[in-house]
Amino acid sequence: MYDLTVKRDRTYGTTARAASAGQLAWYRDTSESSMAGVEVTTHKTRQNGRDALWLEIDYHWEKQSAPRKRLKVFVAGKAGYVYQLLVDTEATSQRLAEQSRLFASARKNLLIDVSTG
Repeated sequence: MYDLTVKRDRTYGTTARAASAGQLAWYRDTSESSMAGVEVTTHKTRQNGRDALWLEIDYHWEKQSAPRKRLKVFVAGKAGYVYQLLVDTEATSQRLAEQSRLFASARKNLLIDVSTG
């Protein structure tokens, strides 16, 4: 099973760096997030022609030992919002290979600051 989410938010700030730092602080608070053993690799990247941060987050759920992996990209949009794209799954070799493909495909199709009306 994979979790795929996209959100536009300004809870932790208006830049990719601020938003990712705030989100990571929340993830590391096990009492709030239920995530434990959080280890992060951060990559500078580009998304839709803008500076962005791509995070690889290894963790497990509290009181469980099964490893998980969360891939997440943060990119600042207009009006102070930061877009976040996330793909999360169990960290098995088969799931991780598919997760990478899903994340790449979702990133190619992520629209930033596009009006539908």
